[in-house]
Amino acid sequence: MKTKLLLILIIVFSNSLFGQEKIFGYYTSNAAELGFFITKIRLNKDYTFKYEFSGDLINQTGKGKFEISDKNVILLKFENEKEDEKSISEMLSSGNTKIENKKYKYRNGKLFAFHLDGYVSKQGQAYSRHKKYLFLGKRYMTKRRIYLKKRTE
Repeated sequence: MKTKLLLILIIVFSNSLFGQEKIFGYYTSNAAELGFFITKIRLNKDYTFKYEFSGDLINQTGKGKFEISDKNVILLKFENEKEDEKSISEMLSSGNTKIENKKYKYRNGKLFAFHLDGYVSKQGQAYSRHKKYLFLGKRYMTKRRIYLKKRTE
């Protein structure tokens, strides 16, 4: 009786524990948000990351360290580059001066972004997977699930 109870407790606790090894890797957007914007993130095992947000005429890149808090929340903390050390041409070509810290929720190999209001944003505007008319026409904008999917390079 005691061994069965102990075995059940071990199974329950081992399934409920979060394996942080699963989180490290390369993530990209599953669909282009608003038809233009793609996000790419590489989470390294030494708790550093590289971030790229690109689209239409915008290209933001950054790097820094990340933290994993309880409930699988990842906080990306960007390094602030000193303006003095960057040349003017580098600042103009990069297109960004400072990127705000970002939060993501990890669930089943996917990263969901947090909205500015503090809730997890699971839907956004993106092109539909279907054509406007059965087989003809363009794809149209619709609300669909937006997340970063773990990929292999």
